Formats: sequence, structure tokens, C-alpha cells
Amino acid sequence: MNRYIKLFIGTLTIASLVSCRKYVEDVPIQGQRVLVYTDDYRLLMNNSSAFEIAFGQAPAISCDDLDVTAENLQTRITQNVIQRAMYSWTKPFYVDQNSDYDWNSLYSGIYLFNTVINGVLDSKAGSIETKNVILGEALVHRAFANFMLVNLYAKQYDAATADKDLGIPVRLTTALEGSLARSTVKVTYEQILADIRRAIPLFPNTAPSTKFRPGKAAAYALLTKVYLNMRDFAAAKSFADSTLALSGALYDYNTVAGTTPQTFPSQYSESQVILRKIPRAYLTPYQLSQSLLDLLGTKDLRYVYFARSGTLLNPAFTGVGFWNRQNYAGYPDAPAIGLTVNETWLIKAECLARDGKTNDAVTMLNTLRKLRFRPQDYADVTAANAQEALKLIVDERRREFFGTGLRWFDQRRLNKDALFAQTKKRVFNGTTYTLEPNSNGYVFPMANILIVQNPEIEQNP
Repeated sequence: MNRYIKLFIGTLTIASLVSCRKYVEDVPIQGQRVLVYTDDYRLLMNNSSAFEIAFGQAPAISCDDLDVTAENLQTRITQNVIQRAMYSWTKPFYVDQNSDYDWNSLYSGIYLFNTVINGVLDSKAGSIETKNVILGEALVHRAFANFMLVNLYAKQYDAATADKDLGIPVRLTTALEGSLARSTVKVTYEQILADIRRAIPLFPNTAPSTKFRPGKAAAYALLTKVYLNMRDFAAAKSFADSTLALSGALYDYNTVAGTTPQTFPSQYSESQVILRKIPRAYLTPYQLSQSLLDLLGTKDLRYVYFARSGTLLNPAFTGVGFWNRQNYAGYPDAPAIGLTVNETWLIKAECLARDGKTNDAVTMLNTLRKLRFRPQDYADVTAANAQEALKLIVDERRREFFGTGLRWFDQRRLNKDALFAQTKKRVFNGTTYTLEPNSNGYVFPMANILIVQNPEIEQNP
């Protein structure tokens, strides 16, 4: 038996909505309750904790932003069998009865989104405009979840092999049983694109009332990321333009420098955040690699705000650690790893460089960089050609998003460029571990218990 309910879904119960009203008629169909009114679906989609997770700690631990050289931090990782496997790029991560909560949380969200997608248009007492918006939100969230899953548990998209490479189980219904055989990467991406394109005309041009609800700008921003990953740079640039036309305000870090104590706006109000997504978990303390520190320098405000001497962290260590925004304002400022203006901005700059438009690319890059330095410390960067511009922009992405785990996804896709493909090495407990470009190490394993209970799911090598 395929235990879809056991492995994928967080049980859909009245508990998530009971504080608002008793919203359902008790119909015992496969243990589910039936949503009736449009407001029921709205309340379901207001449950942000069910779908604000993008991924967990594996990308941040596996990427080259992290280099644990401090002996006491190596000891801490050694004592955690899951983190030890992630850090050393060895498999499996999850053994025996250990669950992969990243996989589970993303598929729990997909079950919820499927419930909305397949039911909201037939709900009662709601306008078609309201129903359309709720449907659009569920479609974008489902597309985002599938995009995360395919980039965690499948090979990097390659047009030459995508129709053969194993993707993920693509779930489109609320059926609790059925085959969980993996689709191909190509089919997975086709579903992601279809969901986003279906959602776009359902949204008004105005921004949603809260950052955890997607709107038209979020749909365009997600298309931008998807096409960047597919190496369709013309399409990525086009949808970046569409995104920035609706939501294009960058945040000036000099604003923080003028506050006492230093504070950042919440992700719920910051102009750069288009769709709020956060990590499920992350490693602390997080020792920053020397290659990253050399790239940052000490005058970059991102270093000033988001790096701290290891002697000030807990436990103390020799080195420099990541100091995320949550330390300034609490939980709402967990690292922003959803859809943002600054990432869309840098994607457009990258696409311009790849199209040979060196001056335009560098102009966009410098516009962002001016907001990341004090005026007295700032100087424009220059590029003699498009390749130099591309290198500058890729370096800027690393500065802009360090410590969040987003670097891992850049490493995966940039392995397709000879300019950026590098063999990574780590020395851990006296042993040297190696991660080759485009190797199976860039594809995370699924939990052993998932394969045991669903043998039609083929494990990653």
C-alpha cells in the first residue's frame, strides 16, 4: 500500500481553523472533512505556518559558505549523524526510522494546495474574484514547493537529459493512495510552469495584503527563477522585467546604519520581500568560509550586519560566524529565502551579462551595490567584457545571500558553466571530502523509511 497520507501530509483537520469558526460539515470521507464556503478556503490559505517553509538545513550545510575548521564545532557536527552526513557530502542522511522533515513539510503543503486547487471554485458564498485569487495563491505555492523539491532531490535541469533524469512524485489530487513513482525532471518542470502560468491571470495587479500571500509579482518572480534554472535566460530576463515593474524597490542598508539600536524592517513589511519563505531549520553557529570572507571584505554592510566574531557566539569558536536577521528582530526576520526583489534584480543583471549587454548589466549591479556600502566606502565596479560582468554578478549573489542556503542552488546550476564549475573540498575530522561538479553529491538522498514504505520510489544514487 502506498502510504501517501502517512508520509506526505500533515493531517488536514479543523484544528488549523477552529479559532476562526466551525467551518465544515462532518462528512467521513477517508477521514477528511469537507470544505464548503469560500471563506473556509481563505482560512485554510491563511495558515502560513503550513506553507512558509522553503527548505531546511541541508543546503546551508552543504554549500561553500560554510567551512567548519574550529575543532569544537567539528565535534558538535560529529555528534549529529544527519549534520555529519550533510557536511561531508556522504549518504544517507536519514537512516532507520528517521524522517526527512523537509520532504514531509513540502508535501504536506502540496496536499493542502491540492485541496484548495480542486475545490475552491465550487465553494459557496464567495465572489469569482475572491475564488480566483485563492486558487492563484495555491497554484503559486504548489509550484514553489515542487521547484524546491526538484532542486533538492533531483539532478540540476539539463535540457539534454531532463526527459530521462528522475524528478519527484508530482501530486495533483488529494487522493490518499496512489503511485508515488517519480516523474522526470522535464515533467516536473512542465507542471511547475503550468501552475504559474495558470495563476497569473487570476491575480489583480495590486499587491497582496501580506507577504505570505503570493500575487502577480510573486508569480512572475517564480517564473524568473525557474527559467534561470532552465538556462532560458531570455525568458528569465523577460519575467524579471515583469516582476520589477510591479515590485522593484531595493532596500538601502544605510537606513539600518542610522538607527539605534540597529533594526531591520520585518519581512512582513520590507519592500524587497515579494513572497515570504523561510528555512525550516539551520545550523548554529555557522562558521563562514574564508573564500566567502575574502569576497566580502570588512566594509561591506552585509559583513558588518551579518557576520560576527566567533568569540561572541555560542559556543564560542575561532573564526567568523553568520549573524542572521532573526537576531535583530526575532522570528519574522528568519533568512528570507522565498521570492525577493534583490534576487530578481540580480537575475536580470545576470541575464543581461549573458546576452552580452555588459554596460547594462554592470549598471544594474552598481545600483544594488550602492545600497550595500556606506557612501564613503563605495566605489563602482567595472567590467571590460560580458564574461567579467557575469563573474562580478555571480560573486554579488554570493555576498547578497550568504548564510541562507541559497548558494547551494547557485552551485548546482553554475556547474553547467565551465567558468564556475569547481571541485569543492572539506577536511573534517582529519579526512578530506570532495564534491565534484555535476556529481551525485549535488542530489540529496531521500529518507530510507520513505523508500521502505513506498518501494516504487527510486532512491537517488
